[in-house]
Amino acid sequence: MVAACQQTSEYQQMVERESLRTDTVNTLFLNYELGMSRQAFFDSSWALNRRGLVSHGPNNRNVQLKLPDEFHHESTMLYYPDFVDDLVAQMRVRFSYDGWAPWNRHLWADSLIFDVHDLMEDWYGSGFILQERSTPTMDTTPEFIKIDANRHITIQRDSDREVLVKITDIRAMPPKEDE
Repeated sequence: MVAACQQTSEYQQMVERESLRTDTVNTLFLNYELGMSRQAFFDSSWALNRRGLVSHGPNNRNVQLKLPDEFHHESTMLYYPDFVDDLVAQMRVRFSYDGWAPWNRHLWADSLIFDVHDLMEDWYGSGFILQERSTPTMDTTPEFIKIDANRHITIQRDSDREVLVKITDIRAMPPKEDE
């Protein structure tokens, strides 16, 4: 319980510190940005596709980026934004190891989350805090959180296979109480 209070305290300190900032942090990855228009997102994705860097994801529901060397095992990144007033307010990103299978325990999300955390630190700098998140099965799982001014980043295990990263502009889309 003491550890939980310290973690909450660390998170609250981050929230308080970053809420005082008046600057805006919009950078994402691959030249995407929070606040970019829907059309600019599609234009950027199309340009990346023409260069062979990305393709459409399963069922054409997201953009797919192959990550052959970023992690310990070949992986795939699927992403697609949530728009508010036709502007990117949140980018949802899912990572999975390509060789995942129920019998490949070393390729489950509980290992992948640490690779994703390291990648996010490479992209967005250090300063992620670790919290334990309860799951519907009453287990806990690690969750990493970082706030830079308006940009809120959460890394969490979403299933046995996938790790979910949400990068949110909290000025456009405030986090829900349970997040």
